[in-house]
Amino acid sequence: MDKRENWIDSIKVLACTLILVGHLVQGLQRTGILVRNGKFAFFLWFIYLFHVQLFFLCSGYLHEKKDKAGSLRDWLHYIGYKFVALGIPYFSFSLITWLLKSRFIDLVNIRTGHLIAFLFASPALAQYWYLYTLFFLFLFIPNIKNNKILIPLTVGFFGLYLISGKLVFSFALYSMAQYGFWFVLGMLMCNLGFGDLKKSASLIFTSLVLIIIFTGTSCALYSYGYRATFTIFTIILGTLACLGLSMLFRYIEACGFYSRFVTLIAKYSFPIYLLHTIYAASVRTLLIFTGVKSVWIHLLLGFTAGTAGSILTAFIFEKMVYPEFIFYPWKVIKRVIKFSGNN
Repeated sequence: MDKRENWIDSIKVLACTLILVGHLVQGLQRTGILVRNGKFAFFLWFIYLFHVQLFFLCSGYLHEKKDKAGSLRDWLHYIGYKFVALGIPYFSFSLITWLLKSRFIDLVNIRTGHLIAFLFASPALAQYWYLYTLFFLFLFIPNIKNNKILIPLTVGFFGLYLISGKLVFSFALYSMAQYGFWFVLGMLMCNLGFGDLKKSASLIFTSLVLIIIFTGTSCALYSYGYRATFTIFTIILGTLACLGLSMLFRYIEACGFYSRFVTLIAKYSFPIYLLHTIYAASVRTLLIFTGVKSVWIHLLLGFTAGTAGSILTAFIFEKMVYPEFIFYPWKVIKRVIKFSGNN
């Protein structure tokens, strides 16, 4: 069994937290409780430079860490495994969100159209597009384990990022072009032995320098009116942030620091990702109905509901076994097979 890498858990918790808060802010903006400018506008622009990218980087890293498929049959088996692992939660929660949005207009943060278009043509209308895009990255980018291929592939995705706006005719191509760079960068980091980096002054110094450059440059650009997305500046800034944070958390892990809290939240990061908008939007709707307009109360209660509600649901589903299928289909399938074999 592969050794668990705690720095990845830390990255997941940070990224998941920022995604949740980002969706809370966007929900408050859509309802008019929060204006679309000021410090929260900067916050959204700032976190969107790197928080989703961190998830793709971790996914690419773990993808490359897997054993290389030895044959076409092995590869097809792997893709089939990923289709079920990503497809079940994607279709399940996208359908739930579509139904809720159709029935309760203010319950979630997106507008829906036709179901088929919602699922296949416009997945970005809900946060589950990440699973959709991730599957296609798994489909088209095998775990190569060859730096001579990975380096030019990383450069190629850097270029695709810059022209991603020309690929809007296909969401799969569009999203792969926008986020494939960090997926392949994660693969390259794995191949270069990032997880084996030792505690050193150079590691922590480099991480802090990258984070400081990223933060300072981002603040300076924004203060001068820069609001663009998916440009050469944003990909460079995102890379600085992702590498800097990865190095920082790797250094913390190399120092022997271990947090049970981080491990717990990381364990439930996937259910939180899937459920947080439903719980948070429900609380927002209730607060609006009762006349509460305080931004900070909305953020606090929305964040609490998005995390605690998601964790509690995942915990209950785990104990009930079968409902957990919509989170982790293969986990339930393996349990059923094991139970059937024992009988």
